[in-house]
Amino acid sequence: METVIARLFCRSLPVAAAAGALLTSAPEARATPGDGGYVALGLGYAMSSGEAGQTFGSSPFSNIAPGSAVYDEVVNTDFGDGLGFELRFGWRIGAFAPEIGLVGHGSTKFDEGAGYPMFSLRVHPLRFVDALDIPFDFNVFAGAGYAIGGYHHDSGDDDKGWEGWAWSAGAGATWELSPGFSVGLDLRAILPQYDTFLVDWDDDITATPTETATATVLIPSLQFIGSF
Repeated sequence: METVIARLFCRSLPVAAAAGALLTSAPEARATPGDGGYVALGLGYAMSSGEAGQTFGSSPFSNIAPGSAVYDEVVNTDFGDGLGFELRFGWRIGAFAPEIGLVGHGSTKFDEGAGYPMFSLRVHPLRFVDALDIPFDFNVFAGAGYAIGGYHHDSGDDDKGWEGWAWSAGAGATWELSPGFSVGLDLRAILPQYDTFLVDWDDDITATPTETATATVLIPSLQFIGSF
């Protein structure tokens, strides 16, 4: 578990630093009513599908035969359905909102699931209408970032996982309950592109697949957004 946390922390630092500089330098002269920073927490259910039976230049295992049912399952990129969550920070500037965030899904164990530190851009089409003053808002978003996932296999072999990068896109709707608090719904799709197989977490043993391994994740979530 410590290895997963360390990898996520190291990969998140450059994204956080860049976004921090962006947020702190947001020009006040362009501020309009409703502009400013916000933090959002999302909770939902993740539906995941992946690929099994990845191929490598040479087998990463000495005790599992390539092509066997066990081999196909051990190298899969499906980290399972289960809890989906996200924590994101953003800054609204007119109709646009750059964000940094962490999206994750899987079981309640941190080393059995997948995580995606990401940078995204949300667009709020209704904010292009200056005279519009309603508590409802709609947005679409897209982004990219680091992808990492880990799992324990039933064979009792060492902990396994994948890392690479991911695209993400989706849409959301919010309802303002008070000037500083909103609730909403997001539907997020994530397309991980894994280029490194983690053969053994603890000993940092990796292998490279002959082709990029992919997965598809869909996460509908309830959002709680606080503005500042």
